[in-house]
Amino acid sequence: MNNLSISYKRQAQQPEKRHYQLSIILLLLCFSIGLSKGANIIPNVKIQSSTSSVSGMPAVNAVNGSGMSAVSLTGTHDNSSTGNTMWSSNYQWSEISITFDLGLSYNIKNIYVWNFNQSGNTNKGMKNVKIQYSDNNSTWTNVSAPTNPGYTVNNNYPFQLAQATGNDGLAATNLNDGNNTPISVNVNARYIRIISAQMATADAGNWGGNASGLSEILFTTDDEIADGYKVEIDANDAINTCGNLVFGGCQIPSYAQSQTILPLFIDAGMNTIRSDFWFESIVPAISSLDDYYNNVNDCQNPDKWNYTNVELMVLAKKAGMKTMMIISYCPAWLAYNGKTSGMPKDMDVYTDILRKVYSRYHQYIDYMEFYNEPGYFFSIENSPYTSVGKALADMYIPCYEVVQSISPGKPMGGLSVVTHSDGGVGGITNQDFFSDPRINTSNFNFYSHHVYSDYGIETSKETVSRVKNELAKFGFGSLPVWFTEWSSSINNKADSVTYTGTKSHTFVGKCLINWMRDGLTGAHHWNYLQAIAINGSEAGANTDAHGMYAWDAASKTGYLLPKAFVFKMMSRSLGLGKGENNILRINNTADDLVNMAAFTNSEGVNSVIAVNEGVEPVRIEIYINGLTGISKVEQYTVTYTEKGETPSLPIFESEDITRIALDIPASSVVGVKFIR
Repeated sequence: MNNLSISYKRQAQQPEKRHYQLSIILLLLCFSIGLSKGANIIPNVKIQSSTSSVSGMPAVNAVNGSGMSAVSLTGTHDNSSTGNTMWSSNYQWSEISITFDLGLSYNIKNIYVWNFNQSGNTNKGMKNVKIQYSDNNSTWTNVSAPTNPGYTVNNNYPFQLAQATGNDGLAATNLNDGNNTPISVNVNARYIRIISAQMATADAGNWGGNASGLSEILFTTDDEIADGYKVEIDANDAINTCGNLVFGGCQIPSYAQSQTILPLFIDAGMNTIRSDFWFESIVPAISSLDDYYNNVNDCQNPDKWNYTNVELMVLAKKAGMKTMMIISYCPAWLAYNGKTSGMPKDMDVYTDILRKVYSRYHQYIDYMEFYNEPGYFFSIENSPYTSVGKALADMYIPCYEVVQSISPGKPMGGLSVVTHSDGGVGGITNQDFFSDPRINTSNFNFYSHHVYSDYGIETSKETVSRVKNELAKFGFGSLPVWFTEWSSSINNKADSVTYTGTKSHTFVGKCLINWMRDGLTGAHHWNYLQAIAINGSEAGANTDAHGMYAWDAASKTGYLLPKAFVFKMMSRSLGLGKGENNILRINNTADDLVNMAAFTNSEGVNSVIAVNEGVEPVRIEIYINGLTGISKVEQYTVTYTEKGETPSLPIFESEDITRIALDIPASSVVGVKFIR
């Protein structure tokens, strides 16, 4: 099995500039000195479950160091008169249990026990117990009973814990063998469960009290542990896949800015773009449907139409991006309500327009999306329809037929029914649309969803799984999901979270790795089009904008914003924009500190991404077990001021272990790539 194993600790303050030579010396010292076998305390143990606890004496007290002079094997525990530094069960006429989650599987050597030490209540301490271990918290195996321990062994509960003294400064009590010997377990497991016998029975689950408890538990291992949190990644265990077209945006810079900005986008690994046909801006302005029927002013002639918006998309396609075009909106003269949001009065005319436009540009289009946020931009006002979903289905089918007649097999889907309009993904609009017997997964190939905190779910907390679960209500849960618009807010406001500010890059990194872990197919950030204006203003640039770049109106030059370099690091530097990626299983015991994901890209290259939103740096130690032929490791760091440059880092090889040490700065997104 190939394991990428990562352990790290939070540093107390921002480190000074480091020299790799010093890191090398320190790591070599770690390798040569080592620690005594079985003496490494397993960090960050959590309580998986326990018998119900007395108020003020929660089970977490058994692992959080409360009441300890130091979290060490020689540390001592207090004798709090309230017991608020210890764990105590409620009275229960049955076995009492507590289950520990070590976060990862370890070769567990010993268990150190500080029994319940509340002054005057030490008889609540556990006495005769059995100890079990598991890798999955489901299948349990008993730890072998001790041999000749110096007390009478109860075969059902073979470990007898020594009673605490009730004095302050209690050393580890461990076994009741006269020597307070630690409990030897010698098993490989992630979960440990301690079960005491029923109280007030011959099995004697405690020392005579009306409850059972513990003060503190420590576990030791002979596995090598860096000082701090540990993460394990199984490079052979892909738990999901994600698409490579998640590094996209909506709309395109203006003609005036595209020549400068598009090459920067391509260099940054931005590989897809989404734009609208905007039929009302393409077809000449006429007064009525009759004018179209009668070809007034040669209005049916596509050679006289305005394709400016579509031509901007062509620029992006020729630059190397995949394109998604939206069949969107309706000329006001064609709509029942006389507005661009209306239902077409004549679908033959609507599809005639679509056919003429699409036939000119189909070779530049990779995906066709149908409609955009119908809750906002579609109305059945004055039409014979009573259901928005049914009206949309009657539009979709003829539009799909036009697309397929020109480019058979072209992927088409869409809808983007947003959270607070028409009931969201699982609401009535989608229900009526997907209940149409003509709609199926053969002619509706992907679902388009928009993610903004304004729509009821915080942007980074939206999930692909939730969207698919909602679609499953209609039998379409297997559809690939695209987040075709996303940002923190739909409002055009340049704030510190998403646009120009010091949190923009970590916001982008957090969103992308959350969604990629969850199997996202593609995504388009809102948006490419609106630049942040500096040194004056011009069309396509203003001071409050969502854009990926800033534009100097005076010098006619532009540059990418910090969040764009997260795209570059992930898409280009780590190669996640090249093809479908495997998401690797990861056990992260410090997910409250650092958001992490691990990948194998389409070329078989392993990488890890970590997002540190905190105000303190994090030291990471990475070692790879079983991956051979690693020639170098590259680290890419994006902060508000760093663009993600790629220095090679030193590696250390010992048999099948390759090891490096890294620093993750505060408020940063870091990518690490392992190169054969």
